[in-house]
This record gives sequence, structure tokens and C-alpha cells, in this order.
Amino acid sequence: MQNLITASLPWLLNPENPSVRYWTLVDILDRPANDPEVQEARAAIVQQPLVKELFALQHAKGFWGEETKPHTAQGTGTVLSLLYMLGVPPDKRTIAGCDSFLKFCQHESGGFSMTKTLRSGIFPCTTSLHLPFLIYYGLDDDPRVQSAFAFLIEEMSSEDALDCGRYQHRDCLWGAIAALTGLAVLPADMRSAQSKRVVKRLANVLLDAKYDFKAEHKRWLTFGVPRAWDLLSALKALAAHNYARDPRFAPLLELFLSRQDRQGRWLCGSVSRTWPIEKRNQPSKWITLDGLRLFKHAEF
Repeated sequence: MQNLITASLPWLLNPENPSVRYWTLVDILDRPANDPEVQEARAAIVQQPLVKELFALQHAKGFWGEETKPHTAQGTGTVLSLLYMLGVPPDKRTIAGCDSFLKFCQHESGGFSMTKTLRSGIFPCTTSLHLPFLIYYGLDDDPRVQSAFAFLIEEMSSEDALDCGRYQHRDCLWGAIAALTGLAVLPADMRSAQSKRVVKRLANVLLDAKYDFKAEHKRWLTFGVPRAWDLLSALKALAAHNYARDPRFAPLLELFLSRQDRQGRWLCGSVSRTWPIEKRNQPSKWITLDGLRLFKHAEF
């Protein structure tokens, strides 16, 4: 890991991208919150043009886009996910956004649906992928968020939890990635024997899958920003639950490593059309940062 850090660290620490610099200081170099460089980087985050633009688009009631459609490309869920990724600190604006998101997407079962009154066909995915920003923005004690976690654990406990029509009714690997990502931020007081069984089952689905990276899973080798269903996402989800030392993890990690350039960087293969923060087919600071986070989890 040290050679990898040495190769890419100065690039990631460049002040031109204060968000990447902040997360590199905190997640890779273990700098504390009161470190002067950390504080300087975080102060610079909210001054970025994109962050200012996003908050300028926020409605007075807290939502973005259309109030009742938080999952659109310019909707509340999308914006909050991006603000979380950028390291924007919690404040009254993000809290208002989270409240609006929960108000207009949470189904009576606790899960987050595309339409509040209907149980969406990708219910577990839409629930899982939004839990990280809700926890980051301080809603871990909110009963609505706890209800969402309880729903996710119960839903993923069923035998057919990953049966998805979009995946030809096989175990949906994307669903496993999403659920593991959500459960990675499960509050400690909600962890149980049941949640541990769910994590183990989901991890085994990813680790035992018969991947074909020359055909069916070829797109998994195209890494995207801000989010994509790719090999890196699977590895991050597994590492977050301490599976990076599993022997089945090693060949997947080696494949990811093989995509690096000589400067220890990875290329960006896809971007958001709404708010692109990287350029396609160019070295990606965000993907490289995630690569270092992955190795940090794996303790290389």
C-alpha cells in the first residue's frame, strides 16, 4: 500500500480539489478534525462553485427539484448524496433536505420508495443507497431512519431477497452491493445476530459469484463518478464489512489493481450528466481516493 500512497498522494492532496484533499487527510492519513490542514480544507469545501450552486438551487422548504420526487437527477436524494460525497458539513440546510427526503420517499413499511405510496420494485436498493448520507448528516437517532434500517434487515433476511426481475430473477449482485453499503453505516445499537447473518449472506453472494469480466460483467471494469455499479463498489462494500482478508477477495482486488496507471491512478469511465465532477477517460481523483480507502480497509 505504501508505494500506492507515495505515487498518488501528492496529487490527491492538491488544494485545487478541497473535497478530495479533505477526505485524503481524514480517511487516508488519519488526521484529526482539529488538524489545521483538515479545518482549512473543510472550510474550502463550502466555497466551491458547485456547492454554492447546489445550495442556491435549494427550495426554502428544504427540497431540491420537485418536492414529491426526491429520486430524480436533480432531486433531493441525488443532491444530498453529492453533498455528502463532497464532504459538505452538516448544517440547517442539509437537515432540512434530509427531512424533506424522508417526508416524501418513506413508505409506511420503513423503506424508501421511488413513490411514497407505492412499494417500488427496487425498494431495497433505494433504501440502502440513501442511508449513508442520512447517517453522515446526523439522523442516526431519528426514528424514521431507524425504521429504514429495520426494514432493510428484515427484507434482506428473506430467501428471495435478491430475486430481481431486472436481473433475470437471479441473485442481484447490484442489490447485494447496495444492501451492504447501507448496512455499513448501521448504528452500533441496532446491530444484532440477524443483521450479522444478513451481512454474511450478502457478502457470500458477491464473493461466490461466477463473474465473466469479458462479457456479462465487462461494464464492472468501467468505474464511475459519483456512483456506479462496478467492481470497485463491490470491493468497497465487502471491505466495509471486514471481508478484505477473505481469500475470495484477493483475485477481485488484483483485477482492480491491474486497471491502475503507472502513477497509481485510475481512469474515470462514466460521469453524472447533471453535475459532472470528473472527466471521462481521464485520471480520476475520486476513484483513486476510493482505491486508497479500499486498501486502508484491507490493511495492506
